[in-house]
Amino acid sequence: MAQNKRRKPKKDRRKSGATGSRNPQAHLVRSPKTALKPLLALMREVAVTGERTLWATPDPTDRMVRFDTQILLRGTNSVKAVGVLLENGYWEHAVGVVRQLFELLVNMEYLAKQESRLDGMLLFARYGMLQMILAQHRRMSYDKDTGRPIDDEFFTQLEWHMQNDFTDFRANTKDGSVKWVSSWCRRTTFDLAAASSDPMRKHQYNILYRVWSEEAHAAPGALISNIFQDSDDDDWVEKTVAENEHRSRDAGIFAVTFFLALWVQLPHIESSVTQIQGWLQALSDMHGGPQLPLPPKAAV
Repeated sequence: MAQNKRRKPKKDRRKSGATGSRNPQAHLVRSPKTALKPLLALMREVAVTGERTLWATPDPTDRMVRFDTQILLRGTNSVKAVGVLLENGYWEHAVGVVRQLFELLVNMEYLAKQESRLDGMLLFARYGMLQMILAQHRRMSYDKDTGRPIDDEFFTQLEWHMQNDFTDFRANTKDGSVKWVSSWCRRTTFDLAAASSDPMRKHQYNILYRVWSEEAHAAPGALISNIFQDSDDDDWVEKTVAENEHRSRDAGIFAVTFFLALWVQLPHIESSVTQIQGWLQALSDMHGGPQLPLPPKAAV
């Protein structure tokens, strides 16, 4: 007859790790996903609502409608990407995506000011075509220089288009070399921010491209505080977490604010003033500041 073997009691895994540690250096901190829960939920709601609006947009094959839908789609994807990075504690990496949203916004604000939005869209699209051709040419040039096979006929066609089709995007150089302008409208992001009818754009540019520039480029300024962290400071973990939460909120609020302002700049995409105002008020309540103004609706 087989003998009954006593089973060893299973370990309670919930007691493992820092929660059960008696090490005085082990700190208990809440995760970004918990700390930012209301903001992350709002970001998901805004992005999903934007996507559903895109699906319901009529005449999706119309070029002007497609232009606006693709701009908003890039925006919704950017909001979602920022949310994923923030909930995992990577606010400094989210800065680059927030800057994308800002650049989309100031470009669309400038486009809305053009005498003919259609002509501006066509110029925007032509510059995009130039960028695509330049990227293909550079990629094929790299393949050629590194001994990889390339399609010589296609490479020649690219060079022909570069020489003949986009002369209006060439920049003047002292030595006569070929150089291309840096944007479709020959203006920098700072120029576009300064030209915006929203006076906050210049201040937002200052945060994104000056204060947070070190984070976007992993410059020494982004690393120096941790390199010289005082190990004798018992509260350094709590201070660091609190600082990260603060910056994460700023990045998330920027992302949603820019996206909503971008949305109302797209005349072929339906937007609800009441709904957008509600989201802006919710952001204002989370941030503890005054009520954020509703961006003006772009003219068709």
